[in-house]
Amino acid sequence: MTDWVLIIIAAIACYAFVAYLEHRKKLDLIDRGLWKPEEKQERPEKKLITGLLFFLLGLALLMGSYLPDIEPDLVSGLKISGLLTIAAGMALLIAYAIGKKDLTPV
Repeated sequence: MTDWVLIIIAAIACYAFVAYLEHRKKLDLIDRGLWKPEEKQERPEKKLITGLLFFLLGLALLMGSYLPDIEPDLVSGLKISGLLTIAAGMALLIAYAIGKKDLTPV
């Protein structure tokens, strides 16, 4: 049980560190006068990659909850977390599809 908690904490810490590095990079560019706000537009492919990651992670958690040697309390937690990550992945995939439609020239 503690292995999962440690993995989740490590993943959150890695994400926070990457976000901090991006923030520092942006601040350095602003200090030097090189940052242009119009250059920083989020590409829809980023939502696609993130959505697929969440979707596949949710599927893995959901499939892992059906292994026979897992204790019953952990199974319900894995099912709930699997469903939540699948929902997050599907939301990001839908956002990608909507964003992709808006970017097509008329």
